[in-house]
Amino acid sequence: MKMKHGIATLALVSLFALGACGDDDTSSADATAADQSQTPAGQAPPGMTGQEMDPEMMALMTEAQQLQQELSPIQQEAMESGNLASQLEELQTRVETAMREANPELFQQMDALEADFLAAQEEGDEARMQEVGMLAQGIQMQLQQAQQTLVDRPDIREAIDAFQEAQRAAMIEIDSDSERIMDRLDEIIQEMEVQ
Repeated sequence: MKMKHGIATLALVSLFALGACGDDDTSSADATAADQSQTPAGQAPPGMTGQEMDPEMMALMTEAQQLQQELSPIQQEAMESGNLASQLEELQTRVETAMREANPELFQQMDALEADFLAAQEEGDEARMQEVGMLAQGIQMQLQQAQQTLVDRPDIREAIDAFQEAQRAAMIEIDSDSERIMDRLDEIIQEMEVQ
C-alpha cells in the first residue's frame, strides 16, 4: 500500500517508541509511556503547562528522559540483532491493517493529503504545503487516538506484550544493567499516574 511508509505510519511509530519500558501487567502504564514518547523533551504532556506541574512531577519526567537516553543505544542494538526488527514490522503492519479496517475514511483523507502535499511540493507552493501539513496533523491526532483504542483489543495487546517481552530480554542480554533501568522507568510511570 502506498501509505505503508507514508505520513499515516508516523501515528503508528509512537506506539512502539518505548516498547522496552512497558510493564506487562499494566496497560495504563503502556499508554502513559506512549503518551510520553509523543512529548518533546523538556515539555509537559498535552493539557498540562509547566506552571501546573509540581517540582516532583518535573523531577520524575527529567529522570525518565535521562533513563530513556541511557536505554536508547541498548534498544537500538537489540533492534539490529535477531528477529526483533521483523517482529516489530509485522506488529506495525498488523496494527495498521486493523486501523485501516476500523477507520478507512481517515486513511483515505491522509492518502489524499499526501498526494496534495507532493503536488504542492512539485509546484513550490509553500503556503499550500503548510496548509496540507496542518490538516494532516489533525488527522494524525485522530489516528493516534484510534490507535490507542485499538491497542486494548486482546489480540493486539497480546502481540504487543510478546514483542515487549522479546525486546526486554534482548536488551538485558546485551547489558544486564538495562533491567534495573527499565524497572526504574516502570516505577516512575506508576508514580506519575498517581500524581
